[in-house]
Amino acid sequence: MIRFIIVVLLAGVSFTSAMAQYGNRIYIVETGIAKADSQQLFLRFRNATFINNKEFFNPYQPGYTLIGYYARPVLEYHPGPNTRLRAGAHLLKYTGMGKFSSLIPVFSFEHSFLPGFDMVFGSLYGSLNHGMVEPLFSFERVFTHHHESGLQFLIDRGIFRADIWVDWETFIFTGDPFQEEFTAGLSSWVVLSGKENRLQVELPLQLLAVHKGGQIDNSDERMQNIVNYAAGIHADLHLDHNFFRTIGFRGYLTFFHDLSNELQYPYRDGRGIYPNLHLDCRWFELGAGYWRGHRFIAPRGEPLFQSISQVDPELRADRRELYTSKIIFDRKLLRGINMGIRFEVYYDPVLNDLDHTGGLHIMIDERFFLTRVRRN
Repeated sequence: MIRFIIVVLLAGVSFTSAMAQYGNRIYIVETGIAKADSQQLFLRFRNATFINNKEFFNPYQPGYTLIGYYARPVLEYHPGPNTRLRAGAHLLKYTGMGKFSSLIPVFSFEHSFLPGFDMVFGSLYGSLNHGMVEPLFSFERVFTHHHESGLQFLIDRGIFRADIWVDWETFIFTGDPFQEEFTAGLSSWVVLSGKENRLQVELPLQLLAVHKGGQIDNSDERMQNIVNYAAGIHADLHLDHNFFRTIGFRGYLTFFHDLSNELQYPYRDGRGIYPNLHLDCRWFELGAGYWRGHRFIAPRGEPLFQSISQVDPELRADRRELYTSKIIFDRKLLRGINMGIRFEVYYDPVLNDLDHTGGLHIMIDERFFLTRVRRN
């Protein structure tokens, strides 16, 4: 188990790739510890109210409407200039259900060892904060799987940034009838241009590994180790224009490897290519991309990009092809309150199938000062 984590992270140093997706600004949670907050107590309230409607009629991913909210009230205490403690709860509720789908305690210990090198132990900065590309990590996880817990290291040294984490999703005791499960990841960016340059170029590196297994459970399921990684380039040209702000390109090569002793998926290896163009304007963002996958599988990724089906377990396709387009509106309503509207279209030329999804999201992230706590 620990050996698997070490292998995953060391492999990530060699061939990882990660890149933040465009259009996700309002969903990203601010990290970092401010020295000025030392010996102060705050209440931070985060909330997402969301509706996503997938008008899908393809044979790979079913159509549905995701509607609900999560609320995350947390107390934040800074015992010193480099340390923060967080304690609270994460509540997720889908509209039409009489009770919460999940009620999870939140607790974390955060410490900044050096400028630009932070450790988070407990509740992590997860979901879209990892900056994973869509075929490897589904956008909707920011609502459905927002809470992650384990260990995380955040590095920001100017020309190099990285997010290294283990999200321990299922813990087991001796004799439990189910397997342990965790996700390990590494996202990193190597910056090739200075901040003053109009053309910003980065090399994103990303790795995501999913493990199911254990040595002390009584489950009859087979052990599974799945690895996805990607490598690419990210280039943004900042325009000297009041309306058109940035035009950018993001291109990725993505890979899939099943390291399990016994295969549960129909393929051992796979790959994909995913180039994107995007235009950031004053009021909205536009994006267009092309996906071509060959025997590609990603357990945490968007199902529409994969070679296996969530609709028909017997269906598989060695080759998957998609044309994608997005239009995204972000608007600040008040301090700490943002609204996002997204409309995305997916066209499969092999099936001659046109699907689309639309979403409306209200994101709240506000912090309130409570008191100063003097330590003896």
